[in-house]
Amino acid sequence: MILLRYVAWRTLGAFLGALVGVVGIFLAVDFVDNAASFTGPGWFPAVLELYANKAAGVVYLVAPAAMLLGASIATSTFRQTREYTAMRAVGLGPWRIAVPILAVAILSGVALVVLNDVVGVRAADRAEEITAKRFGRGGDLRRYLAAREPKRWFRGQDGRHVYHLRGNLPGGGFERATILELSPEFTVARRIDAARMRPEGDAWVLEDVQDRRFELDGRMTLEQAPARRYRFDEPPESFSVVPGRPAQMRWLTLLRQIAIRRHLGLPVVEFELERYGRLAYPFAAVPGVLLAVALALRANRKGHVAVALVEAVGVSLVFWSLQGVGEALGMSGRLTPWLAQWGPNLLLLVVGVVVVRRAR
Repeated sequence: MILLRYVAWRTLGAFLGALVGVVGIFLAVDFVDNAASFTGPGWFPAVLELYANKAAGVVYLVAPAAMLLGASIATSTFRQTREYTAMRAVGLGPWRIAVPILAVAILSGVALVVLNDVVGVRAADRAEEITAKRFGRGGDLRRYLAAREPKRWFRGQDGRHVYHLRGNLPGGGFERATILELSPEFTVARRIDAARMRPEGDAWVLEDVQDRRFELDGRMTLEQAPARRYRFDEPPESFSVVPGRPAQMRWLTLLRQIAIRRHLGLPVVEFELERYGRLAYPFAAVPGVLLAVALALRANRKGHVAVALVEAVGVSLVFWSLQGVGEALGMSGRLTPWLAQWGPNLLLLVVGVVVVRRAR
């Protein structure tokens, strides 16, 4: 137990040191690259807030790679100080080093998931807002606002109703609503226009209604009314589609949006990929550290920090390549979202277990 704690604490120290260094380098390079746009009154406080928020997102982005570097440095330290040689002399194998390092990687992954949901998501959105509104160039602000514009068009679960809701009313409901009912031949069989559309129980009350029906022979009938009740398959909460990218949604919001969008027949592949990736990515360090340990314990290995850095970068590049391929296959529908995100982890885990078992 003492040995396990000793390895774990040394690994944690190496991980935190690597994380601080990588995040610092990343932010410094980003600042130099964008320094020309940091102008205007009060730019310095705005830049401080910008990079404070960016730091949270960068931590989430580079933490698995920093964990690999920390594991590689810690393991190579045991080789350099001959501690691993002493362990082998008394019959202790590579798993006595790998197990506590894995424990640190798992706990770090759990912490990363929680911190990203509590802090990182909001920080990333705030950093993008500051960049677009305060230091934006060209169409940055326009793209930022367009991505957050409330959704106007919805398709019903049965595929036969299409809703165009142009504005929200206080207390619920919509203004300037249009509901299209499609025929089996995918032509417009009915169009309902209303100035306002309010929920009432399990039905909707439409005000200033114009109800048009289109016959197959080309005739059209029009009915008008100050108010009329309608029953649609979609309850009011079905239209609670939150604008923005799935990566900028908290976990519970993301799950609700998947359910709502699936109910409305909207695409959910990107949201499903984010759902599984939100858990898979922080734990990518688990199989990665197995490879880092095996590489650090390989026979005839020379060097220390520099070699550990090269090994960590190499393993990270392999993982990110596999992750990119998996996401591309997931977006195209060739892989299910969970396999697209967890596949690289599982593949590297199998390889890591094999190479650690063969380590001497």
